[in-house]
Amino acid sequence: MYKQATIEKPVKLSGIGLHSGELTTLRFLPAAKNSGVIFRRIDLPGKPEIPALVSSVINTQRSTTIGDENAYVQTVEHILATLQCLEIDNIIIEVDAPETPLTDGSGKQFIEVVNSAGRVEQDAESDYIEITEPIAIDSNEMTICIIPSDEYKISYTMDYKHPAIGTQFHGFNIDRDTFINEIGPARTFATYAELEQLFKNGLIKGGSLDNAIVVTDKAILSKEGLQYKDEFVRHKIMDIIGDLSLVGRRLHAHVVALRSGHTFNFKLAQAINNSITKPGIKE
Repeated sequence: MYKQATIEKPVKLSGIGLHSGELTTLRFLPAAKNSGVIFRRIDLPGKPEIPALVSSVINTQRSTTIGDENAYVQTVEHILATLQCLEIDNIIIEVDAPETPLTDGSGKQFIEVVNSAGRVEQDAESDYIEITEPIAIDSNEMTICIIPSDEYKISYTMDYKHPAIGTQFHGFNIDRDTFINEIGPARTFATYAELEQLFKNGLIKGGSLDNAIVVTDKAILSKEGLQYKDEFVRHKIMDIIGDLSLVGRRLHAHVVALRSGHTFNFKLAQAINNSITKPGIKE
């Protein structure tokens, strides 16, 4: 068993929202034990709070959105992955807009700001979910499953029908140091064709080479070059960490994924939640 933890002091982070193109500010606040991760929309009447749980998810198209039609927060997965891997169980995240800052498209700035807040253990145990039987979500083109393991591991194979991306594979034991050094700095990416469609739909007003890697038919466009030769698959692994953290507890299991995205990640998180009181899950 682990001790629950929160941050030691408030910290904040500002940046451009991907879809609105407007400045968004996050303020991270310490929270009491057993609170979990809570987003608070301070720009709305009553400052509604949204728990980062499977039951709060309302959209998984290209990012993960939690809340309801009146109060929601978009693109929470990078923050949630950071909090899980830095072992922060209880925290309030105040946000003054319907989406979080994309920063540079990775978890790097979230790592820096959460680390700067310090970490304080609390007088409560942080339990975990141990998988004892496989759970799988499958289709003709995508698969994600979770199988028993003594540690939290993720293995991901991506197979893009795009000459500049192709097939990439990586597997990691998921822990603090691995996330900080090997997963968190990996940035989001999109093909030029995908971006063209999003622009036509009036989205990604804040998108640029400052916060994403753009892949054209002939080249990979990035201001700083690739952080890793397999940066794309590493970013996909970060997305899985964030999406599966919505089960509300740490995992002891091995996640194996083929071409999975936010929607399939969420479906697996739902399946884990639904199985908690059934054979195959040990709390």
